[in-house]
Amino acid sequence: MTVPSEASKRARQKGDKPDFPRLRLAASGCLLGQPVRYNGGHAQDDFVQRLRHYADFSPFCPEAPVLGTPRETIRLVSVDGKVRVRGTVSGTDVTEAIEASCERQALAVLDYQPDGVIVKSKSPTCGLERVKLYREDGVWQSPRDPVTSGRFTARLLTAAPFLPIEEEGRLHDAWLREQFMLRVYTRARWRTFVTSASPTVAGLQRFHRRHKLILLARNEMILRRLGTLVAAATPENLSQTLALYDKLLNEAFATPSSRRRLRNVFHHVLGYFKTVLRSEEKRFYLQTLDEFIAGVVPLITVIKVWEGVLLRRPHPYLTEQIFWHPYPPELALRSAVSATR
Repeated sequence: MTVPSEASKRARQKGDKPDFPRLRLAASGCLLGQPVRYNGGHAQDDFVQRLRHYADFSPFCPEAPVLGTPRETIRLVSVDGKVRVRGTVSGTDVTEAIEASCERQALAVLDYQPDGVIVKSKSPTCGLERVKLYREDGVWQSPRDPVTSGRFTARLLTAAPFLPIEEEGRLHDAWLREQFMLRVYTRARWRTFVTSASPTVAGLQRFHRRHKLILLARNEMILRRLGTLVAAATPENLSQTLALYDKLLNEAFATPSSRRRLRNVFHHVLGYFKTVLRSEEKRFYLQTLDEFIAGVVPLITVIKVWEGVLLRRPHPYLTEQIFWHPYPPELALRSAVSATR
């Protein structure tokens, strides 16, 4: 069983690190262990199960409610330029029933207002990408024949283009996993703030101030726009300001982070200490940063170097930055070299 670490508990008690809101996630029911697969089984995923310690889940399955379990497998077929859903053996067309179910369940997921969604890979309804679109004669040949998104997930992508959506298979990639979790925890913090009893201008200013470094690591241009927006916030225009901030925040996190952007963040931090660090300290930091950029050491190594500096030389603005601890440390999302690109 995964439980919050002692370091995480101490951080919350001290109040100098962010506490972590409980996530609100939606996921394909089969990934959560529900027996809704075509064969009556499930596709329980270890990482999704691990997230149960940090998230409340709303399960969905567009196929089981209309086709039953067990059932004939289905696939997507291109017919006269339109996508149809047919049984793989019988050829029975179930398009209307599946599309109606996808519509209902997509609306239910959106009503849940999740911080993120995890879908079953390769599923004709839930797959995010690489779902085969067959010819009418049942043939599919790579790379000539197309791939697409599942019918349910395609609806989510259209209705909520900035909603973090990932497949369980893609979440085995350390970089994609870190990017997804960073986005959902940021959305959860924002959700917690805007749904609080009474959001204030001061609260917005604090949220923005604590997220400056993490925004710098995503999109510096949008960070500047957000800063201008927050500076102009008043009690009278707060509702409009929050709506625009939400839009820009989502746009910023649609930009993937990179080693180059992270290097800019660390150099920005260095600017606060360039006159107080001893030459050997600065040399050690720069050497560690070079090793990170070269893919020799993981991101957590550079983070720990700066945490050591801040422990010896506390700085109010830097210490409160979400960047250092955007998600529970026991998830170890920054511990692999491959978690950054």
